[in-house]
Amino acid sequence: MKIRNSIMLGVTALSLGGIMSITFPTTIDASSWHTSAIPYRLRGHWYATANPNYGVKIYRHYIHFSGEKSVHVTKWKYLGNHFYKFRYSNAYGDSNSLHYFSPHKISMNSFWHSYFR
Repeated sequence: MKIRNSIMLGVTALSLGGIMSITFPTTIDASSWHTSAIPYRLRGHWYATANPNYGVKIYRHYIHFSGEKSVHVTKWKYLGNHFYKFRYSNAYGDSNSLHYFSPHKISMNSFWHSYFR
């Protein structure tokens, strides 16, 4: 009799858990857009691998490419696996991707645009 009651209690608990997961689904999105400052480890002066005279400077809220104006970063998103995406405050709503390999190497937009410190 005790075994039958234990089995029935287990089946009831599993059924209730299944019904709860269907009725109240949870959506967790770890890669949400952030409006705070760009992460500290990405900031600094990065030199282009192909031509060290060019590079990119990453500040708290701005990214400045050599020979261009600074762009204001309105939002950034961590995509996982050391990939980041940035949204700019220009009229077109452009975005830029960044891959952080190590404290000494990043690439932006593609693997052809790599930078080092």
